[in-house]
Amino acid sequence: MPEIRQIRIETTEEHIKDLYLKFKNYFIVNKDNFFKLRESQIKNDISQEILNEDNFLWNSNSLKMYIQSLIKMMKGTQFNMIINSFAKRYFVENIKNDFDENFYNNAIRALELHEIYISNIRQRRNINNIEEIGDTIFLSNMNFKNIILHGVPGVGKTHNINRLINLIEKNEYSEKEIFQKITQNSETNEGLNDENLKTKVVFTTFHQSFAYEDFIEGFRPTESGQIILRDGIFKTICENATNDKYNNYYLVIDEINRGNISKIFGELITLIEESKRDKLEIFLPYSQEKFTVPSNLFIIGTMNSTDKSIALIDVALRRRFTFLELKPNEALIQNPDAKEFFTKLNELLEDDYKVGHSYFMGENIDLEFVKEYKIKPLLKEYFYGNSEKLNEILNMVDDRKSK
Repeated sequence: MPEIRQIRIETTEEHIKDLYLKFKNYFIVNKDNFFKLRESQIKNDISQEILNEDNFLWNSNSLKMYIQSLIKMMKGTQFNMIINSFAKRYFVENIKNDFDENFYNNAIRALELHEIYISNIRQRRNINNIEEIGDTIFLSNMNFKNIILHGVPGVGKTHNINRLINLIEKNEYSEKEIFQKITQNSETNEGLNDENLKTKVVFTTFHQSFAYEDFIEGFRPTESGQIILRDGIFKTICENATNDKYNNYYLVIDEINRGNISKIFGELITLIEESKRDKLEIFLPYSQEKFTVPSNLFIIGTMNSTDKSIALIDVALRRRFTFLELKPNEALIQNPDAKEFFTKLNELLEDDYKVGHSYFMGENIDLEFVKEYKIKPLLKEYFYGNSEKLNEILNMVDDRKSK
């Protein structure tokens, strides 16, 4: 079993002083090729030195975040990472004392760019004061970060993901109000409000062959035939969120119930719990890197309630996610004939086998086309192996067609 332990979130002045000293020594030793090195290598080298000494207990992701900000200061480029006020002041003052004027000017420029970035975030989010406790930042009223939207096919799960994200980003409603707005399922055609937000939303789909190596990390062949260790989609978005604590990030997993949850998440299933975010770390089995799940990452899944695999959902998944049920809403159907057919059809179907309203959207819908090429195939899938029930429903569809 991989080692999991409680980690300290608070970053003290002593942490900052020790980190800066290690960074300065590393820079001096590698002065001739420092700017040729990959930033990831610099972060790993310095963080490993600090963590191996064990003088200070660090959150490894926070440690890399502070190192990244120092790298950006030396280069004079913008950094998006959260560092506390003491660190900003201490880094700039000591760069001025320890290095030449060019590096001091770079540090000032990087800090100015950082402040502009933060100012834009405040305006975009309508936040006057960004509250920090240690290395944690509060960007929304949401306590529940793991959410699953479930309902019958065509009920608008994908649309409601966009709406859910927009409501979270507005930061104007309580968690209860947001969940109520989503489960009412009363609006349509909503996309992500902010173009910049689209870069912070990642979509993936689970399936039976999807594995831990795809999701977290694993060895993969290159075009040249080499085998290298690659980061998976979850590890990548966690690192992006950790390095940009002023923004929320969203991992959207379609058909989350179709994957083998235990195999895909592995030991990280514990770390996604809201109470464990930024507080527990684990050593990944392949890279042996310390890893945590950041608090500004939302995991949003979807599943069809008609899917028989729902009954087999891992208990570990059930208790770590909040489930929001979406139901068909005839009020969203504009075409009168389509609305009448939709209502009569769903009267014959049990709750878990109803048909969603999205099949009938649009004022000028070709209802006969939808019946033949959308509804009939869906019903045949619903009632596979139950020919009596299938024929009853199909007769109703054909009767309506002939009138």
